[in-house]
Amino acid sequence: MQITVKLYAMLRRYGPPLPLGAGFSCDVPADADVARVVEQLGIPDGVALVAMVNNEVAHLDHVLAGGDVLSLFPPVAGG
Repeated sequence: MQITVKLYAMLRRYGPPLPLGAGFSCDVPADADVARVVEQLGIPDGVALVAMVNNEVAHLDHVLAGGDVLSLFPPVAGG
């Protein structure tokens, strides 16, 4: 099935070179969860990230559906 992946900040290195905020199509198995896509993209296990599916925060075990938009961000802190 096809989903759209958007990578932000330092995570952009794990996808194709695209303009800021642009997504790319990714073919994943029908039962894929967020963790599977993170692995498929080659993002190492120790890299901290925040996942959003269709603009809602999602856990790594969230099962994706065709047409979903998966956005991956490094954690943000500050004040």
